[in-house]
Amino acid sequence: MSKPEINNTLDYLFRQEYTKMVSLFTNRYSSALIDQIEDAVQESLLKAAKLWNSQPVPENPSAWLYRVANNQLIDQLRRQNKSVAYGAHNESEEEATSEFELEEGELVDGQLRMIFACCHPSIKLQEQLMLSLKLLCGLSVKEIARALLKKEDAAKKAITRAKQKFKAEVGELSVPEGDAINERLEVVLQVIYLLFNEGYKATEGDELIRYELCEEAIRLAFILTNAKDCHTSELNALIAMMLFKAARFPARIGKDGSLLTLEHQDRTLYRDDYIQWGWKFMQESSKAENTSVYQLEAAIASYYTVAASYEKTNWKVIFKLYDGLVKLKPSPVVKMSRVFVMSKVLGAQKALDAMADIESEFSEVQSFQALKAELYAEVGNFEKAIFHLKKAINQAQNNTEKKFLEAKLLNWAAIQSV
Repeated sequence: MSKPEINNTLDYLFRQEYTKMVSLFTNRYSSALIDQIEDAVQESLLKAAKLWNSQPVPENPSAWLYRVANNQLIDQLRRQNKSVAYGAHNESEEEATSEFELEEGELVDGQLRMIFACCHPSIKLQEQLMLSLKLLCGLSVKEIARALLKKEDAAKKAITRAKQKFKAEVGELSVPEGDAINERLEVVLQVIYLLFNEGYKATEGDELIRYELCEEAIRLAFILTNAKDCHTSELNALIAMMLFKAARFPARIGKDGSLLTLEHQDRTLYRDDYIQWGWKFMQESSKAENTSVYQLEAAIASYYTVAASYEKTNWKVIFKLYDGLVKLKPSPVVKMSRVFVMSKVLGAQKALDAMADIESEFSEVQSFQALKAELYAEVGNFEKAIFHLKKAINQAQNNTEKKFLEAKLLNWAAIQSV
């Protein structure tokens, strides 16, 4: 296996196993040991990176990581003179040959408990979200800050505070019952939603889509369906929304690795199985009396996905859905998305006028500048279009998206020079 392949394997395993490992060890040991558990999990990945560059990758790399992390954790606790309640470690860390009994049911139950532990009522709402994205999803501080539109320093301090409360207040991990589960479920769904969005459009790096994050979000949502009190209309709608969006993944990136917008995507590549699955969960969610944010977002995603072509997209219905969504969720992102759809229904100039009303919320947001540039280009003002596009390019951190914007800049500059 080549070095790039090893790195890809490690990245895949990190996203696949990080949540499972942290949840498992927190359940087996103690929520008070979360710092040591995170260190042990990360150390197992560092050792894998070092060893697998010089020797064959184990037949079962996941099991290898679990054993190494477990051994590392036990060694840490012994060095700190803390009691160890699980097994003995006599083998070398490199070989990781100690037995580690593991059942799939324990992994699922452990993650379900961990999901609700991160949303403990003693932790503030924003800190619950940040802690969940850190412990459950393995996101970096930068990714978390971007997902919640926060500064990195503020996000880092909030995560530290949340972890202190987690260690002191959570105690034994369990799935709450009755009203308690309903109180926490709303935050849990937000965490899954934010994780999927980070994967749908990665903050930085070479890849526009981080498939493993989207898969992890969908997997966590399906774990919640194992708890009867969690299987709500909102959860079904969230799953439907993610499936409709994931169905378009094969068409979002061209063969040359370039970004393809909805207008240029080959719709024959859309995954029909995901679409059909999405309809199933949409139908389940529609049984509720009240309309939720997730139902509206799922409906919007469905219209984008099932349209026979870009030209046949039902923009008027999508605009009405956004009118309803912005009342329930008046977030900057929803407002901006509504402006984009407004341009399709009422024209680019009307959309530009609407953008002036939300300018203060988006001064440093790259996607806002890119949309403004696009609208100015539509009305033929390429001077302003290029001005805002350059701003978007300077703010872009994802390399695929940056190349897409740079290519557009060259095209517009050529048009302006004619």
